[in-house]
Amino acid sequence: MGWRPGHSFSFHGGRLAASVESTRLLLLAETPQWAQLLREHLAALGNAYSLITAPSWESARSLFDEDEVGLVLATPGRLPSRDNCRLPIILLLEHEPAQTPAGVADWLTPQLSSEVLRRSLRYARERSGLEATLQRLAEQDPLTGIANRQGFQTLLAAQLDEFQGRGLALGHLDLDNFRHVNDALGHQAGDRLILQVVARLRSHLEHGDRLARLGSDEFALLLDTRRDPRRAERLAERIVEVLGEPYWVEGESLLLGCSLGLAHARSGDSADALMWHAHIAMQQAKMRQGCTFHLFDERINRGARSLAELESELRRALRRDELELHYQPRLDLESDTIVGLEALVRWRHPSRGLLTPGDFVPLAEESGLIVPLGYWVIARALRDMQWLLGRGLPPLHMAINLSFRQFQDSQLLPTLQRLIAERGVDARWLEFELTETAVMRRSEQVLQTMQTLGQLGVRFSLDDFGTGFSSFVHLNSLPITLLKIDKSFVGGMSERAENRQLVRAMINLAHNLNLEVVAEGVESADQRQLLRQFGCDQVQGYWISRPLPLPELARFLVFGAGRALRQQDPVGN
Repeated sequence: MGWRPGHSFSFHGGRLAASVESTRLLLLAETPQWAQLLREHLAALGNAYSLITAPSWESARSLFDEDEVGLVLATPGRLPSRDNCRLPIILLLEHEPAQTPAGVADWLTPQLSSEVLRRSLRYARERSGLEATLQRLAEQDPLTGIANRQGFQTLLAAQLDEFQGRGLALGHLDLDNFRHVNDALGHQAGDRLILQVVARLRSHLEHGDRLARLGSDEFALLLDTRRDPRRAERLAERIVEVLGEPYWVEGESLLLGCSLGLAHARSGDSADALMWHAHIAMQQAKMRQGCTFHLFDERINRGARSLAELESELRRALRRDELELHYQPRLDLESDTIVGLEALVRWRHPSRGLLTPGDFVPLAEESGLIVPLGYWVIARALRDMQWLLGRGLPPLHMAINLSFRQFQDSQLLPTLQRLIAERGVDARWLEFELTETAVMRRSEQVLQTMQTLGQLGVRFSLDDFGTGFSSFVHLNSLPITLLKIDKSFVGGMSERAENRQLVRAMINLAHNLNLEVVAEGVESADQRQLLRQFGCDQVQGYWISRPLPLPELARFLVFGAGRALRQQDPVGN
């Protein structure tokens, strides 16, 4: 079983067959006292667990290479690195800690009982299983089962490294007018249409090719062209031909246009560069009618004027006050009252109409405009907080999305202190939303900034929880008050038992960490009722209200909130 000279292992748990069938526990401790104590308590648990002792994780890791349910129990001096050990870890301490240890699933002291040990082992396994499910779902599109944007970016980087930048082509596919189908026939019809598109794409891919869904109507195709460099162009021609054929949805025949951009990887290309090249080619394909594809060349890259023009227009928009904030209310499920708002930026473009964040925030991130844009949002939100209070409305938590780049800006602290003083608002009602990606970078500067802002009274929430976070254990070391469960989990609760179980588990684990929970994307009374049963604290979504401009928000808070909720809730709760 992986024994090597010089390393001694001890097994406990009966016959070898029983050890194989039971959950294996690896004990890493300097003294034999822990082994004796654990064996005594494990004996009371029957054959559910077998104990293995080893001097270090490195000496025993080969025994657990294929183990999906094993656990590690380790003293601080033998604690394995999380980079090297993927199994859940229970920390063995001589005394109860003053603070919850970070980086581990649970902790135990010698003053334990068999029941305490059983609960700790079960809790560690459940949390590990939930984290594995979250990681899988974070990289998988829930509707189609193919990779999502995050999963595809990981895959693309690995493939570029494996192929050394040669023999690889990337297609960026966008479906034209897909949103019109959603608006006309509903989201369920749109889902069925997407499944038909994916089936057609899959039928033309070969072994070694990869398919991903980057957004609601965007896809990526990663093609192996090592044997035939011209294969990508031939396949692109066939794909646009097949996708241009009629679809049958809800008894109706539909035609979709599509735009496919194709880019060949070159030696030294990064994943971001290749995706950008395919995106530029897709934008060129969009200039022609019907289902078309376009092959990237460097002249396109140099001539991508539309994005440069949009960036220039965004700079002018900041100066000309073309931006505005809309606010989406948050409902407390216990009191059925509005307790918070999320500030969402909009751009009233002179010729393109009202643009949502997805139309310009990625460009702002890329160009660096996200920093002045973020300061504008903070200043306007504080001004609007003051305006609402001046009209006799009760204070509400104001949630503002901040980018990782904004948090790294050296002027964030002094600027925020100045704005709070100018507006005379209580910083305790201000809440900054961070993405899981930003938190997982574990920047020391970000942590220090959070702690300093926390001293002012500002609180923090983790946005879109479940879409990018790889472990719960890091939450213990961060000054976070609230988790927001992503709408992709909430939206499927009525149809999928897995979503219900996952949302319930996330709520329970968050509460175990003394965190409040907000569920995003709530669009029905049934979803609200389920979340109330699960113990969720707050909900946000179109069932309560769409994002509202400030005057409409004030009317909603004064006249419409209670009435709107009573009208939408058939049971009157």
